[in-house]
Amino acid sequence: MDYFHRNKKVVFGFALLISLVIYMFLFRENSSESSWKTELSFLGAIDQGVAATGTINPKNTVEVGTQISGIIEGVFVDYNDTVQVGTLLAIVDSSIIDANIEQLEANLSAAEAVFKASESKYAREKRLHAQNFISISTLENTEKLFLESKSRLALAQAELKREKRNKTFTNITSPISGVVMEKKIDVGQTVAARFQTPTLFKIAADLNSMQIEALVSEADIGQVKRGQSVKFFVDAFFEELFEGTVELIRLEPKVEQGVVNYIVVIDVDNEDKKLLPGMTAQATIITSSKEGVQLVPLAAVRFKPPNNVSLEKKEQDGEKVSSADSATVYSPDNHGNLLEHQIETGISDGRFIEVIRGFEIGNEVITGEVNKTKEKSSAFRFSGR
Repeated sequence: MDYFHRNKKVVFGFALLISLVIYMFLFRENSSESSWKTELSFLGAIDQGVAATGTINPKNTVEVGTQISGIIEGVFVDYNDTVQVGTLLAIVDSSIIDANIEQLEANLSAAEAVFKASESKYAREKRLHAQNFISISTLENTEKLFLESKSRLALAQAELKREKRNKTFTNITSPISGVVMEKKIDVGQTVAARFQTPTLFKIAADLNSMQIEALVSEADIGQVKRGQSVKFFVDAFFEELFEGTVELIRLEPKVEQGVVNYIVVIDVDNEDKKLLPGMTAQATIITSSKEGVQLVPLAAVRFKPPNNVSLEKKEQDGEKVSSADSATVYSPDNHGNLLEHQIETGISDGRFIEVIRGFEIGNEVITGEVNKTKEKSSAFRFSGR
């Protein structure tokens, strides 16, 4: 009986041990190990700038209209066509104007005939009056008729000249050399120019040179100067970086919902015709540029180590770091600890920041933490049916 009880205790103890082992394998918490993301400091070039967004447009755009009303008889250009100064764009039906010219020419002939007759009569009566054959009142009446005929002749000449001038407006030509950006008419369409000149075409001058009208906030506009370099990209060629130059800062502010911006005009070379009117440009106006300076990732300056990490402050050699532009970065040592470095910083481009002093070139700098989680799985597997 005692033997049975002893064996029972042994079996119970063994079962308890097995249960404990299974529990440790199945429910043991995950273990974590910390490691660091690091990069090397290096010598390089860096640009600091002001961000701006704007639209790419031709430098010069002209709207072409018509000064006369009528039916469009012909259209000779289309979108994207290249035109020169004087290129015929469209013709307005001139039949009504031609009829008016014929009528005005007839009116002019009649006015000339009346003028010649009155002129001859006036000259004759002046001679008669000099010989006292007619009274002064008769001469004055003849003179009045002569002057009236002279005025009617001048009026007829002016009306004919104006209508012939209108005839030239039936040929709509390009005032500049460029590209047709917009065409608003078709053959058979009626245009009315009574109150204002309707726009029929929009022509952009040379697209080899474009401009960006970029918005810059009032907080940043003080850093922008004429002649500064600009780097920008467009969505159509997001992997390509384009360049330009600040040409003009418009003094007239643009206020929207209480936000004040200024338009900065940026000249852009477009010899390869990649840039199209209306594209949105994400630009950076370079306000400061340096080459051959020590750089570290901006993430290194923003990194803050966990509270449970052992820190060792690195002694500063040489000149004391200026507190106004100071920052703290960290580097790993050979014992798993972090070395704290007080550095003096310069300009930043949003990705990297200049290190003036306080850190050695080529050293590792920590930019973040990597958590490695090791999952402990059970060594035992149970299967059932």
